Amino acid sequence: MTKPSVVDVARIAGVGASTVSRVLNNHPNISDQTRQRVLSAIETVGYTPNLNARSLRSGQTQAVSVLLPMTGTPFYDTLLTAIHGVLDQHGYDLALFPLLGAQRIRRFKDPGALLYRADGLLISSQNPEVLYGSRPPFNKPIVLVDAHHPQYHSVHFNNVAAGRMAAELTLSRHLPVVLLDVPVRPGDLESPVFLERRAGVLDVLQRHGITPIVTLQAPASIEGGRDAAQQLLDWAHPHPVAPFFMVALSDDLALGVQRHLLSAGLHAGRDYLLMGFDGSAAAAEAGITSVAQPVAQMGRTAADVLLGALEGQLKTITQRTFAPTLQEAPSTQALTLM
Repeated sequence: MTKPSVVDVARIAGVGASTVSRVLNNHPNISDQTRQRVLSAIETVGYTPNLNARSLRSGQTQAVSVLLPMTGTPFYDTLLTAIHGVLDQHGYDLALFPLLGAQRIRRFKDPGALLYRADGLLISSQNPEVLYGSRPPFNKPIVLVDAHHPQYHSVHFNNVAAGRMAAELTLSRHLPVVLLDVPVRPGDLESPVFLERRAGVLDVLQRHGITPIVTLQAPASIEGGRDAAQQLLDWAHPHPVAPFFMVALSDDLALGVQRHLLSAGLHAGRDYLLMGFDGSAAAAEAGITSVAQPVAQMGRTAADVLLGALEGQLKTITQRTFAPTLQEAPSTQALTLM
């Protein structure tokens, strides 16, 4: 049987062979949609690039694979840019492998999957034991970023402490609490990030005998926040919804809530209080309080740890934890409530 070629991949993906080459070399000027089409076509035809031909050192590919839940969000754009900036200085290419449901997860359990044809592996925002049911089928350096596990090099944000910080601010305002949570959809894996944020929030609330008046669930997106805001309005009808304090487990959720409630005549910081997580530029611009994490620093540190592992400098498991910081904004200024 003839070995699949770049031309075969290009035909399946509906792009030119040069585009396939740019995806394989992690060229920055490729849209996420095109990149995903090419990666899917590579797996469909079983194409294996000649990584050895690109080696700068014997036995190495000079490539690092990143397994992550998604691409195209401000969080992952910032994280990946920081990782790429460090690895690129050391001559490593970056190949992205987003998780796209249960079928793709099963493919990644195959030791012959494309992402394992690299010198190192970064796993973002996932617990390997949950993802694989055991260890990944990869015997080279692995580093977790935005996640942690005692058996792996890990660089992560303390999401439990972040949740507790959010709950402490909430309690200081002495208002009924609304929790905007992120559900686990069928076929998906629960994100340890949201699991830990939720645990931190509820730990503090429960210790003070406080229960949210309502817990809403929506995907971690601006549109999900809009849907949650409508759920809140439907739940409260015909009684007034305000005043209350809403804790949204991501900034995108908080942004969606703010925009939808504004269309209903309710203003954050005046009629209700609102906060999110991540410390995004969009949340800051919208005046939304957020528990921030140093995303770029976390990405650079993860890349440094992986380089140390690749060069054999790490003799023990490395664990790096970043603490949360509170970025207060008008959306939680209780004195403006009327």
